[in-house]
Amino acid sequence: MTPLMQVRKAVVLNPLKGFEAEEQVLERRFDPLTEQSTFVAKGRLHYIRHFFDTDRALLTRLAESSKPNCPFCPDKVELSTPKFPEAIVPEGRIKVGRCIAFPSLHAHADFNAVVVLGSSHLAYPKELKADLLAEGLQAGLEALRAAWRVDPGLAYGVVIMNYLPPAGSSIIHPHMQALSSNVPFNLQRLLLSRSYEHYLKSSRNYWLDLLEREREARERFIAEGSHLAWLAPLAPLRFFEVWGVFKQPLDPSNISGEALRELAEGVSKTLSFYEDEGVLCFNMALILPPFGLAQAFFNPQVRLCARLGLSQPFLNDFWALAALLMESEVFEAPEDYAARVKKYF
Repeated sequence: MTPLMQVRKAVVLNPLKGFEAEEQVLERRFDPLTEQSTFVAKGRLHYIRHFFDTDRALLTRLAESSKPNCPFCPDKVELSTPKFPEAIVPEGRIKVGRCIAFPSLHAHADFNAVVVLGSSHLAYPKELKADLLAEGLQAGLEALRAAWRVDPGLAYGVVIMNYLPPAGSSIIHPHMQALSSNVPFNLQRLLLSRSYEHYLKSSRNYWLDLLEREREARERFIAEGSHLAWLAPLAPLRFFEVWGVFKQPLDPSNISGEALRELAEGVSKTLSFYEDEGVLCFNMALILPPFGLAQAFFNPQVRLCARLGLSQPFLNDFWALAALLMESEVFEAPEDYAARVKKYF
C-alpha cells in the first residue's frame, strides 16, 4: 500500500543565488480512500498568492456591462429562462424564497437545472449569506427529486456552484446548478465505489472513521454541528479545499431542512474565510449518494475550493498537470489553513 505521505526533493541551480544548488522539498500526499495524489509545496504561497487577487474595478465593469442582458436578473428571469416539462414541475419553475430553479438552456447532463441565487447581479462571497444559500440548495435538491420521481434512472445527483469566470461561470449573476444522470459523475463514482469496498472489507463506514480520525488528530479538523463536520483534507486536490461531511448516511430525497440550513451556514462561513484571504472565485460541489435509499457506506458531503482571481494578465490554475494528468498541486499545507478556517466556525 502506498504511504499516505512521501517527502520528495528537487534540485535546481538557482540563478537568483549565483547558480548555487538549491534543494526544494515537496510532500506528495495520497488520499487514504481514492489514492489520488497531491504535491504540497510548502512555503510557496507567497509566490502565488497575488494570483488569487481579483481586480474589483474590472469585475465591476464586467458586472455593469453584462447586467442589461442578464437572463437571471429579476426583470428578465421569467421571460428569458426555460421551464420544466409539466410532468416534472407542473408550475414550470421551482421557487424557494428568493431563489428560482429552471432547466438549463444548454444541458450538461441528462437533467440540468439552474438555480438563481437572489436578485443581485453581483454579490461578493460574504454577501452570499446562509439563508440565501439554504434556499438555493433546497431549490436544487427539489429539482433533482422532481426529475428522479419522474425518471427513477436519474438517481445520481450533484449540486454545484461556479462563482465568477475563473471558476467556470459564464454569467456573473450568482447561481448554482443541479445535475443528475443514470450513472455517477466521475469523482462521485470513485467515492461511492471505494467507500463500498471499504465497507465490504471492514464492515465500517469510511466517512465516520475519517471524521473520528480527524477529530482526534485535530490538525485538519475545523468544526462540527449536529449534522455535519468540517475539515481540510489530507491531500487537497485544489487550493484552500474544505469539506463538509454529513455525520450519517442519508437518502438525498429526504435531507431535512435543519440539516440543509447547517450545511448552508458552513458554506457561508467558508466563503467568508475565502474573501478575507483575498479569494473571490470559488467552486462548490454537493456530492450525493443515489436517490431513494440511504447507503450505509456513504455520507453526503460538500466540497469547496478557491480558484485564481479575475485580473490581468489572466492566469488559469487548471493547467496540464490537472487537466490531462489528473495530478494536483497546492502551496499551503491543509493543517495551516485549517487553523485559519476554524476561526470562522
